[in-house]
Amino acid sequence: MANFEYLLTLLPSLPANLGDKVSIDEAYRLLKTENNAKVDYLVDILSVEDLIKDFALQYYVLGNKSYEFELPESLPDNFKEVFNTFAEKSEANWTTDIYASWFDLLIDTSRNVGSSTLAKWAKWEYSLRINFMIDRLKKADLEYDENELKPEFMLYDCEYDTYSLIESYRKCSEPMKAERALDDSRLEFIRSLATNYSFSTDELVAYMLELRIYERYARLDPEKGRKILQEVTAL
Repeated sequence: MANFEYLLTLLPSLPANLGDKVSIDEAYRLLKTENNAKVDYLVDILSVEDLIKDFALQYYVLGNKSYEFELPESLPDNFKEVFNTFAEKSEANWTTDIYASWFDLLIDTSRNVGSSTLAKWAKWEYSLRINFMIDRLKKADLEYDENELKPEFMLYDCEYDTYSLIESYRKCSEPMKAERALDDSRLEFIRSLATNYSFSTDELVAYMLELRIYERYARLDPEKGRKILQEVTAL
């Protein structure tokens, strides 16, 4: 079992509260100095989500068809092939397919790096997003095949039943509070997966997953967020 005692004590401490400043770039720099192929790969595959979001914004939303991007060389060819289908798909179809491929990649990677935490989180988060999709389809009164939308593990594994979170989300009258409550649930789930001071791969993965949530809040511009929310809710 890998022991990351030195690395975990070297990395920036996680903030006490959502919204406090944290530098994910510094954490990633320190992770890369470990010169550990498994750690490097974890950084690469978790960073892919940012690339997916940036690409979808530039290519589909802003219409920047010449947007340049670079996928990490370490990613497998089958993932790159799915990513590169954007020109022939709608935003909804491409986003659905690329996230499915990403979560599958995370689950496969969990076996390669020896981290059950990564697989459990990927299944939990994947379940949450699929259930959100189903909820939106129901609200829009659109037809769908639940068995086709759900990955195989959701059809038989009740451990990842996240629909109760969506019900709580819908009951919240303030969207920003609902989002924060959802992220609090994400943090709670991640913390339930790894033992503190075990200095294991699982603890390192849990740190990286938590760090991404904190970093997202640290980058939020409250004024810009309020303006976007007003524009969206006025539609």
